[in-house]
Amino acid sequence: MSSFSIKNPYFIIVLCLALVVLGLTAISRMPVDLFPPINIPVVVVATFYNGMPPVDIETDITNPLERWFTQASGLDHTESRSLLGVSIIKAIFQPGTDVDADVSQLSNLAMADLKRLPPGTLPPVVLKFDASSLPVALVTVKGEGLSETQLHDLAQFQIRNQIAVVNGAEIPAVFGGKYRQAMVYVDPNKLLSRQLSMMDVVGAVNKSNLILPAGDVKIGPTDFYVYSNSLVKNVTDLNDVPVKTEGTSWVSVGDVGEAKDASQLQYNIVRIDGQKSAYIPIMKSGGDSNTIQVVNDVRGLTDHLLDLPKQLVTNIVFDQSVFVKEAIKTVWHEGATGLVLIGLIILIFLGSARATGAVLLSIPICTLAAFVVLSLMGSSINTMVLAGLALAFSLVIDMSVISLENIYRHLEMGSTPVVAATMGGSEVSMAVLATGVEPISRCR
Repeated sequence: MSSFSIKNPYFIIVLCLALVVLGLTAISRMPVDLFPPINIPVVVVATFYNGMPPVDIETDITNPLERWFTQASGLDHTESRSLLGVSIIKAIFQPGTDVDADVSQLSNLAMADLKRLPPGTLPPVVLKFDASSLPVALVTVKGEGLSETQLHDLAQFQIRNQIAVVNGAEIPAVFGGKYRQAMVYVDPNKLLSRQLSMMDVVGAVNKSNLILPAGDVKIGPTDFYVYSNSLVKNVTDLNDVPVKTEGTSWVSVGDVGEAKDASQLQYNIVRIDGQKSAYIPIMKSGGDSNTIQVVNDVRGLTDHLLDLPKQLVTNIVFDQSVFVKEAIKTVWHEGATGLVLIGLIILIFLGSARATGAVLLSIPICTLAAFVVLSLMGSSINTMVLAGLALAFSLVIDMSVISLENIYRHLEMGSTPVVAATMGGSEVSMAVLATGVEPISRCR
């Protein structure tokens, strides 16, 4: 029985087959994205107080929070902007820190400092900044005869909830349309004539439109839950809510104004083909999420949405997976073209089908081996990796040709295949190394 050796042809065959199996498995399981994961230790803290001027935002919210955030470990510096009703603080940490731990730190510090902020300040929103966190698709919503309020409601509470089940997808808030809201429009002159103020109307509506628990009543063996429900069924019922009572007479909301089924102030407008519309951004949650799979699942769900008006039309106007698919297609096309051309060159000049087959097999196997290593390192299939593979294809072809020609020269000199492979490969090892180092140095 022959002793085991890495020069044994059976060992080489088994190794190549193992690389093929492992490589194909790695490719099928690796996430696909436009960009590789980028760990940028930057955290953004947004704090809201509706209607507060930028000067007061800076004095009462931004400055206290910035001073409080100096307790965070690993903090390099902070940048801030104070706008109307919102404070935005960008905290930049030292390179190499864990951004998830930074988010946790700032969240705890922001909530601890909330009691020192002006009453009515909303809890701060803490988010990590990720350059690769871009929408992978935009789902648009439009329909003839539907108002912007209806479009927003359908997108927010119907479509968004149905596509939120897609694995690996995050669905932010809807853009465009109008957010439905009951509004009470009052006449200042009528308020003044009845010695009332705006806050009297606000207080009356709040006190008369709620649900209060009233305990329970046990009658016999049954325990009944009792509650008082004064919520109005229709917006126009708010006109009957009393604002002020004197004796047997009262002043209702309808006496000083009018309640309407309206909407909040609109800050973003979406138009598609000149038609009123809204859109839902689709984000990829990261990790092992696959951009192509997420977009395909969303596209499949948008074609089978339920409980929607017949005139409602949904469409995907932006699809990031197209760029990823095109990048993958380009790399495979260039690789296949290179394989065919180099195979023809070797077959014409060397006249050896065996040498041609060796080169044609070495490049795919090297590519699959690269994917195995990338998978073990937790990488994804993205444009950066594919661009590197496109560059590597040319290097592998050059190295294969150099080594093969020298091996073939030894075979013509009468050496055995094993000696020719050993001598031919070792003699051009420095030349092969230089062939790979020079393009890399040029890229730098």
